[in-house]
Amino acid sequence: MGKNGHVYLVGAGCGKGLITVEGLGVLKSAEVLVYDDLIDEGLLSEAPEDAVRLYVGKRAGRHSKKQDEINQILIENAGEGKRVVRLKGGDAFVFGRGGEEFQAVTEAGFSCSVIPGVSSAIAVPEHVGIPVTHRGVARSFTVVTGHTMDGRSEDFEALAHLKGTLVFLMGLHSCAHISEQLIKYGKSPDTFASIISKGFSHKERRYDTTLADLAHTSEQAESPAVIVIGDTAGMHFSDEASCKGDRKVCLDDLPLYGTQIVVTGTESFSEKTAEVLRGYGAEAEAVKTMEIVPEENPDLCDTEQYRWLVFTSPNGVKTWFGRLLKSGLDLRELYGKRIAVIGRGTADTLRGFGLTADFIPTEYTAFSLGRQLALKISSEGDPENDRVLILRAANGSKMLTEELYKAGIAFEDRAVYRVVSVPDAYDRFSDCDYVVFGSAGGVRAFFKEGRDFREGKKDVRLVAIGRYTAGELVKHTRCDIITAHEFCAEGIAKAIINDMRQAARGLL
Repeated sequence: MGKNGHVYLVGAGCGKGLITVEGLGVLKSAEVLVYDDLIDEGLLSEAPEDAVRLYVGKRAGRHSKKQDEINQILIENAGEGKRVVRLKGGDAFVFGRGGEEFQAVTEAGFSCSVIPGVSSAIAVPEHVGIPVTHRGVARSFTVVTGHTMDGRSEDFEALAHLKGTLVFLMGLHSCAHISEQLIKYGKSPDTFASIISKGFSHKERRYDTTLADLAHTSEQAESPAVIVIGDTAGMHFSDEASCKGDRKVCLDDLPLYGTQIVVTGTESFSEKTAEVLRGYGAEAEAVKTMEIVPEENPDLCDTEQYRWLVFTSPNGVKTWFGRLLKSGLDLRELYGKRIAVIGRGTADTLRGFGLTADFIPTEYTAFSLGRQLALKISSEGDPENDRVLILRAANGSKMLTEELYKAGIAFEDRAVYRVVSVPDAYDRFSDCDYVVFGSAGGVRAFFKEGRDFREGKKDVRLVAIGRYTAGELVKHTRCDIITAHEFCAEGIAKAIINDMRQAARGLL
């Protein structure tokens, strides 16, 4: 077994966008990705598609892997000559046990590099307007772990006499002990204190208090939390400088702020949609629940007898054109043909292949595409000879073909790809506000094993892209369903924003 593998300990930062440029570059070249809890899950898609992804999350009370097991995973993969990226929340060495992993890897004879990350000890307080140092107020700060594996306590007498800021990580359940010990050794009970719960998430909350009331205040907060004690904890250096409680954001600028949304579907659909929703302030998670499997039809690229080509999704465009080019043909095969697409997203993908759509319906639905294309062909062309070739997923919406059939338009509905379910992908929907479904197939896959969203802690509102997907949802659940009538990420965002505004006005 060779020893030419390499391990990178990469700090992922403690929130979206806080990974370093160097860390992101290494992640993009990983062969094996070993990752924790408390990282931006969007980073997982930055690794190469064929990279092995190994979850080894460790949280108090529910350890997935012991530290020795994690060390062994790193060593075994390095021993296979792999480029291993160990992605850790915050910084690997700030209570991240990165030092133990570095020692284990190097003692086993493998090389190991460390790429620093942005620690929650600094970033989380700063995100809610608390500087850990400030001229004339605090010239230093001390980071302390709130609990240790061996049960040993910190030197609270020394901590109580420090003039700077105290920052406790992983200490939410130790607030009573922290407060008691610091006051015992001379820290004023009136010292400013603040608890920041679930930093950099849609549930981020800042709870301002005093050292004497720290334990009582901690009962309102949720883990993970950062505790700041000292004069800077009374500062509010943020856009909400006068806010003494929860952070407030202008809903006109970020109408989905504070909303947790899970987007299901293929990787390209879920990632793109989640990115758009984040732009509106949502805490959006892309969950790949469906995979694209190209069809092996030998006649897939035969378009000779057709005047119109119709694409109903970006996946259809990418799959079909990929097959065209792979077969040794090129765009000259499409000379004289016209192309119709279902919406802007599909049109944008088509432009990536150097082609502009000849027709886009006014509403991005299968029904509108079928009816309006049929009207166009009937009024401008030759319905008997302008044959239509539909290139899309197997078992697509019948609304498209029904409209063409009623208008007497000759067509062929050719499956370019199939969409198959990703096992176990649907186990991550706990405690969210909205779940987006991008296809009827995704709906059927979710409910196949008798799942229901009402098994969770609260009712979830479901978002369907188009009436066909909404109709499938109605068959399986009594949950509230919102229908996005535009087949694109912006259409989904508009539907959710409208739903939230109606709820705010008491119309739901």
